[in-house]
Amino acid sequence: MALEAQHVTINVGSKTIVDSASVTVKSGCITVLVGPNGAGKSTLLGALSGHSALSGGRALIAGKDLTQLTPNRLCNQRAVMLQSDNLVFDFTVDDVIRMGLVWQFEASEVEKSEVINDLAFKCEIHHLLSRSILTLSGGEKQRVHFCRCLVQILGRRDSETAKYLLLDEPTSSQDIANELRLLELLKEAAVQRDVGVFLIVHDLNLAAHFGDVFYVMKNGRLVANGERDAVMTQDVLSSVYDTPVQTELTSSRLRIYTF
Repeated sequence: MALEAQHVTINVGSKTIVDSASVTVKSGCITVLVGPNGAGKSTLLGALSGHSALSGGRALIAGKDLTQLTPNRLCNQRAVMLQSDNLVFDFTVDDVIRMGLVWQFEASEVEKSEVINDLAFKCEIHHLLSRSILTLSGGEKQRVHFCRCLVQILGRRDSETAKYLLLDEPTSSQDIANELRLLELLKEAAVQRDVGVFLIVHDLNLAAHFGDVFYVMKNGRLVANGERDAVMTQDVLSSVYDTPVQTELTSSRLRIYTF
């Protein structure tokens, strides 16, 4: 069971943003995509989520082309967290999280509230449920949308349907404690619930610690992929980021230094 991009190309006007990229996101694994700004990472995530129109190639979930699936079917199999939320209406935090209740007609109000309260507590936003989303800090808003995605994918236990979380820099506005908390929740979802996670992140040390499979992107092309020690190397990272990068492997933990 996998979510796949097969030789995906995306053009915007005369510019190629993603150039024949192939990615496999397996259930139970955290697949990490790294690369410099403007590499095409967010656009590739859009292809995997079904949000981006493809100029070539195809995107599949469990062997089925995303373009052939209904919005309801897609929502029940994958949740997407983008870099910006674009919410301008005065929704409460509870309202926003409930947008993830795509399975709501199969659950009682008590069951839905239990799921929301449990995941809101784990995301450290339980005390914000009655607040307006417009009054929150950037980090708080980010955790609200993270929680919405967890509710969408983890709220209903369906062992027969593969589930995927696609997240574009979900920790960019978080402090150290919340950054680790969110990534631990992703690891828990992958290991305990067999969820496939596709994660774009800029912090290379966090990527190295939490990732299982790695892809490196530059100028619209994937330049390396595989396991951590084969991909997150000094030569690959220094070349991709056009700056000296040093790596140190101690006690099976990889440390990455840029200065």
